[in-house]
Amino acid sequence: MFRRRKELETFSMVLEKLINGDELDISLSYKDELPSKIQYQLLRLSEKIRGSESQLIKERDDVRELIAEIAHQMRTPLANIESYLELLGAAGCDSERQEYLEILKNTESQLHFLTESFIKMARLESRIIQVKPDATALCGTIMQCILQVKKAADEKRIFIDLSLEEKLEAPHDGNWLGEAIYNMLENSVKYSPMDSVIWVSAAQNEMYTRISVTDSGIGIAEGEEGRIFQRFYRGKETDGQPGFGLGLYLTREIVLMHGGFVKAKRKSPGLEISIFLP
Repeated sequence: MFRRRKELETFSMVLEKLINGDELDISLSYKDELPSKIQYQLLRLSEKIRGSESQLIKERDDVRELIAEIAHQMRTPLANIESYLELLGAAGCDSERQEYLEILKNTESQLHFLTESFIKMARLESRIIQVKPDATALCGTIMQCILQVKKAADEKRIFIDLSLEEKLEAPHDGNWLGEAIYNMLENSVKYSPMDSVIWVSAAQNEMYTRISVTDSGIGIAEGEEGRIFQRFYRGKETDGQPGFGLGLYLTREIVLMHGGFVKAKRKSPGLEISIFLP
């Protein structure tokens, strides 16, 4: 009776520590008895609780970091809008007013892009939106993305060389995968020189369908192959170029939700980004 009471007091003390979030200091007994099993289960429960707390702290810190980054990214375009509105009010001639209106229009586009990107990012990360792969023709998805960047490519006289295998089959969500491929193409057009070529290819083997976009643009520095897919990361070579470091991050998240992966390969010159879909 005394022994049983002692065991219950020990368990009570352990549970109190769990409630208070204190670390357990149980000396495990390896006897095949019920008290020993309960001790082991309490230790496992403690480890799970501490692991969950660590995850919550990390997620909280990530949210804080994201909010700070959002504020930082939006500060400049908002300041531009304020400044040029003041200049617009004081502008004397029509040409000046038109110039300021164009700058305001571009700044508004940046804010619109940022807002839409943040919404997509939040939905993907919280899994609010689920990717729903179906038998949509992959060639059609790729062609649609090329049409979306054609105007920007034509303005820089960039030729898009397309090489697709016949009867490409890869279950995918046309809207979301289209977003991923479009981000790759938009990056290539943005960072490629005038009168250049962008190569788009898609092929299959026994394991993966590979979609690649290759350009001869500014490329990336050695060691940045993995970092360019991080949120808000911008390569060293992109200094002075417009952008927020969200496109390739969204591409990676979308492809991961398709069960695939993304790789970057440095070229001389340029860059190759490849999507691998199962």
